[in-house]
Amino acid sequence: MPEQKEFGKECSIVTAVKEKVKEDVWIPTSCNMCFNSCNIRVHRVDGVVVKIEGDPRSPLGEGRICGKGNAGIMQLYDPNRKTKPMKRTNPEKGIGIDPGWVEISWEEAYNILQSELEKAIAKKGPKNICHHCFITNFPGTFNAIAFFGMALEAPNFIIPDICGAAIHGIEGLLTSGCNAAPDYNYCKYIIQFGSQAGTATRHGYNMTVKRFADARVRGTKLVSVDPHMSAGPEKADIWLPIRPGTDAALALSIAYVLVHELKIYDREYLKKYTNAASLVDVETGRIFREEGTNKPYVWDLSDSSAKVFDDPGIGELALEGEYVVNGKTYKTGFQMYAEHIKKYTPEEAEKITTIPAAKIRQVAKEFGEAASIGSTIVIDGVEMPYRPACADSFSGISRHKHGFLSHWAILSLNTLIGSVNVPGGFIAYAPISLGFPETGRPAWKPTIWEEENLLESCGLNFTENLSTYRHIREGIGDKGDMALFGLQPLNELDPHFLYITQMNPEKYGREKMDFLFVYAGNPIKNWGNHNEMAEFLKSFDFIAGMDLYLNDSSYFYDLYLPEASYLERYDFPPTLYNNHRTNGGIGVPWCWGIRQPVVESRDNAPGVGDFFNELARRMGITDKWNKALNFIWKMEGENALKPDKFYTFPEILDHIYKNWFGPNRGLEWFKENGLITYPRKVEEVYLFPQMQTRIPFYFDFMLEAKEKVAKEVERMGIPWELDDYQPLPDWKPCPDYEIHDEEYDLLPIYYTNAVNVDTWMLHNAWINEINESEPYGYNIEINSETAKAKGLKSGDKVILRAANGYEVSGRLIVVEGLHPECLAVGGGCWDIKSDYMPTAKGKGVSVNNLIEAFNTKRLCHVSSTFDQCVRVKVIKA
Repeated sequence: MPEQKEFGKECSIVTAVKEKVKEDVWIPTSCNMCFNSCNIRVHRVDGVVVKIEGDPRSPLGEGRICGKGNAGIMQLYDPNRKTKPMKRTNPEKGIGIDPGWVEISWEEAYNILQSELEKAIAKKGPKNICHHCFITNFPGTFNAIAFFGMALEAPNFIIPDICGAAIHGIEGLLTSGCNAAPDYNYCKYIIQFGSQAGTATRHGYNMTVKRFADARVRGTKLVSVDPHMSAGPEKADIWLPIRPGTDAALALSIAYVLVHELKIYDREYLKKYTNAASLVDVETGRIFREEGTNKPYVWDLSDSSAKVFDDPGIGELALEGEYVVNGKTYKTGFQMYAEHIKKYTPEEAEKITTIPAAKIRQVAKEFGEAASIGSTIVIDGVEMPYRPACADSFSGISRHKHGFLSHWAILSLNTLIGSVNVPGGFIAYAPISLGFPETGRPAWKPTIWEEENLLESCGLNFTENLSTYRHIREGIGDKGDMALFGLQPLNELDPHFLYITQMNPEKYGREKMDFLFVYAGNPIKNWGNHNEMAEFLKSFDFIAGMDLYLNDSSYFYDLYLPEASYLERYDFPPTLYNNHRTNGGIGVPWCWGIRQPVVESRDNAPGVGDFFNELARRMGITDKWNKALNFIWKMEGENALKPDKFYTFPEILDHIYKNWFGPNRGLEWFKENGLITYPRKVEEVYLFPQMQTRIPFYFDFMLEAKEKVAKEVERMGIPWELDDYQPLPDWKPCPDYEIHDEEYDLLPIYYTNAVNVDTWMLHNAWINEINESEPYGYNIEINSETAKAKGLKSGDKVILRAANGYEVSGRLIVVEGLHPECLAVGGGCWDIKSDYMPTAKGKGVSVNNLIEAFNTKRLCHVSSTFDQCVRVKVIKA
C-alpha cells in the first residue's frame, strides 16, 4: 500500500513552486466544495493560494462563504490526493485488498480506456456501458452525460440515493421548474418536511441562509417536521418530532383540519388555477371528458349543466358537489379530495405520527390564517394574489418507499391555500427566463398540455420540455434501458432501478452491463449494504474511475484517472441555467460565473471537461460530442460548435459565453470579471397570473399511467408494483413501519449539517477538525428516555443489528432532541474504509450498511425513492 502523508508535513505542491516574480493577486472563480457553486475570490501570493472568500458582487453567497468553502485550500494542497493515472496489477478485488496500482502515462491511460470502451460497445452495443456520477461537481457530471449519454448514445447511468428523487417530479408538475422553494422574500409561515433549507442544507444553501434569516427577523414563522433536533428544528418556532416515514399522514391531517374544521382553502384559486373543479366518475375515478378533444367537463351552477372546462359561457363554476349527467354520477375533483382525506383526523394522525392532535390543529390553524386568502400584492406594478404561507419538502421524504405520494401530500397543502406560483408561496427557482437583455439568451418558458391547459415541466438541469402528460400518453413502454424509465413516467431523473436490473438481468429481460465509469463518486457507500454493493461493482468486467482520491470503491477499479482540483481547472458555467441550485426570487439577480484555474494543475492532471473533450477526439466522435454540447448549452448560429472541428475546452467555453452574452463577453472577459448579473423580472418569478394556465389537483393522469404501465409489464413478464398510481395522495407505511420483533424496536436515521452536506465526504483536515470538535456527528445519538429504559449511557460502545443480520457499530451519546423511537448519526454513509484516505478512515457510522441494496420492496415504483427505514436492536459491545 502506498505510503500516506499527513497534514502538517511539507506538501510537495508548495515546496515545488518555482521562483518567480513576486505576485499578490485575487482571482474570481466558483467554489466546488459542494454542488452549489458559490462565486468566490481566491487570493494567490507567489503562486500559492492563501485565502478564499465570497464574492460580494454575486447573489450566490453575497460575499459569504461557508466552512466547506474555506476548507477548499485543504483539498487543493492535500498530499493524499492522487494526481497521476494508475492501472491495476492485482486481479483480486475487494475492500482492503491492494490493487497493486502502477503509475502510467496519460497516453497509456487514454489508450486503455478507449480500448475497453470500444470492446464493450462491440460486444453488446452502447447499452453495455454505464456511468455513475456524484452530484458534487454538477458541471462535471454534464460532461459525462454529454459524452456517454449523447455522443456514445449509451442510455444507462446511475446516481447516488442522495438525489431528491420524487420531489423534482412533483415540483415540475406544480411549478414547471423541477426545483422549488418558499418565496422567502414574502413568506410569513413555513412548514419544513424533511428539509433544513436556509439553516443547514438544500440547493443554494449559502444564498438561501441570508434570505431566510432576514425573513425570520421580519417575523416569518418556521415549523420543522423532523425526528431529529438538527439545525432546522433547533431554530424553529415549533418542532414536530415525527415518527420517520409518516410525514404524509401529518400533511393530510393538516389538510383535513383546513377543509373540514376550519373551512380555510382558496376556492377561487382552486377553480381558476387548478383542475379541482373537473367532474370525476365516482365508479372509475376517471375525469369525465369530451369525446374528441379529451377536455374535462365541469359543472356550471348557473344553468345546472356540464360544460368543458374552458367554455366561455360558464356562469358559475362548481368546486364542490355531486352531479348527474346522462344518468351517471359525478363529483368534482375537490369533492373527491375532501372525502378522501376524512380518514386523516388529527386523532388518527397522532396514532400514526406520534404528533399530538392538538399540535396538528394548532399548526393547521396558523398555516391557514397566515395564507391570507383573498389578499393581493403589487410588485413592480403587477397586482397578484398574495399567499404568504408554504409547506416545503425535500430529500428526507425521499428516503422512504412511497416518496411520490408523500411529497405530493405535503405540497398539495400549498395548492389548497392557493400559494403555488404566487408571491409569498411556493415558487420555482427559475420557471421562466427572458434572457440577457442584449442577446435574449439563455431563455425558456414552460409549455402547456393543451387538452387540459396544464403547466408542463421545463426541466431541472437542461431547459427542455419534460411533459409528464406526453410521456404518459405517448411514451410508456420498454425503452431497453436498465433504469426502466419507460415504466416510470413520473420519474425523469433517478435511475435507481438500474441497481436491481444489473443484479437480476434475466428477471427484467436485460443483459448485464460490462463497463462502468465512475466520476467523482463512491458507489459502494452511496446506496445500501456495502457488501452487496461490492457485488454490484464486481458484476462489471471493467471499471474506470475519475476522482481526486482513491476511495472505498476504487478498490474495484481497473483504471484510476485523477482529476484536477476545482482551483486547478475549467468547468462548464457552474450554475448551469440557474434553475437547479440557484434559488431565485424578486430582488435576486440572474448570475452566471466562471470556474477557472487559480494555480497550475498538479502533475498536469486534467479537468473533467478537458478529459472528455480529448477522449471524444481520440475515439473519433468529436462531431457527436460537439452536437451534444450545442444541445445542452443551446449554442446557435456562428456560436455553435462546428461538427467537424476539434475545439480545446477553453474554446468551447468561449463559444458558450459569447452565445449567451454577446461577442464581447467571451471566456477572457469572464476570466477577468468572474461573473455577470442582471435583474430578474417579476414575470420570470411568478407564473400566476402572468400565464393563464393551470396545475393538477386531481391527478387523473395517474390512472391513465397505471393502466398503460400494467399492460406493458404484463407484456414484458416482469414484476411491478402499481398501487401508488392513484389520483389523490395518501400515507402508506414503509416496510419497517411496524415492529415485527420486539427486540428490533429502533429506527436509525441520518442527518447532515452545513459543513458536510453534498461535499466530498470527510477527507478534509479542516472539516474533520470541525466534526471532531463536537460530540454528535461521528457518534450514535439516542434519546435520553430510551437510553434509560435500555440501561445505556453516553460513551457506551454498541452494535446496531438489523433483522437481516447486517450490523454497524459505534459509540453512543445521549441526547434530548431526538424522537424516542430513533437513533441518529451524521451523514449516513460515512465510516470510510479506504487506506488511501487516512483523515476520513473509520470516522462516523454508516447506517445505510444496514439496508438491503437490491430489495425491490424498498423502492417506490413511481419515482424510484429508496426506503431507508430499517428496524434495529442495540447491543452493548
